Amino acid sequence: AGALELPAYVCDNCGWWQRHFATPPFCPMCLDARHVVPQTGWRFRAAEEAARDFPCHWDEPEPGLWRFWNDPVGGIGPSGYLVTTPAGNMAFEGCTVFSRAALDHIAALGGVQVLSASHPHSYGALWQIQDRFDPELALPTGDFGWSSALRVSWPYDEVLEPLPGLSLHVTGGHFDGHAVLHDRARRILFCGDALKFELDPNDRRRALTISAHKAFVRSVPLTPAELRRYRAVFAPLDFGQTWTPFEQARNSGRDEAVALIDGMLASRPHPA
Repeated sequence: AGALELPAYVCDNCGWWQRHFATPPFCPMCLDARHVVPQTGWRFRAAEEAARDFPCHWDEPEPGLWRFWNDPVGGIGPSGYLVTTPAGNMAFEGCTVFSRAALDHIAALGGVQVLSASHPHSYGALWQIQDRFDPELALPTGDFGWSSALRVSWPYDEVLEPLPGLSLHVTGGHFDGHAVLHDRARRILFCGDALKFELDPNDRRRALTISAHKAFVRSVPLTPAELRRYRAVFAPLDFGQTWTPFEQARNSGRDEAVALIDGMLASRPHPA
């Protein structure tokens, strides 16, 4: 019953948090086939050390959409998003660590009523959001095994609309429970790691390339069946922007995603 009262530690190599009675001996996420182990050994930071060493920043890329990130940062450094709506706020993805000032800013915006993420690589410090605001935590059952630092209160199978106008859709592929968040009013898809973009260095909101992978770090492609499932999810959704935990592509939407998948299905699997 006291498992969630244990201290949390973040891995410097991948940014995954785990609760442990002492500094963890290893990181399960780094040992997963989608990642790589640290070449010089493990290093873990407790919450206070991480908050001190990884300053938290935030901005509002689109009205009512807030992005939180750390710079400098250890691990992969994902962004966390706060989606504000008249019916309540939803946090999707997590940055590596939230500062007290960042959490106070979220509180000033109305707190968090629902919390979710696309997959474990971008859980970040969602445990801080849960500890501070006690939101409903909606996660797909396929990734439940990675959620030990959190308490899932709203597990779902394929599709869930936790707030009006916001819907979660399981794509699988990158992770068994990988999911995307569709904001119907803003026509934005928060796609997790289902898609990846290379951005214009002179315009960080403009994508130059689009790709999809089973494992980005290891350049492992998706299978045709996984791509067909991506297409089945993306094609009915109306979106003109696509945001990953690392990029906010203003010029890439449903048409580009479907064209990519159709092109990939026309050849042997590849991650390019």
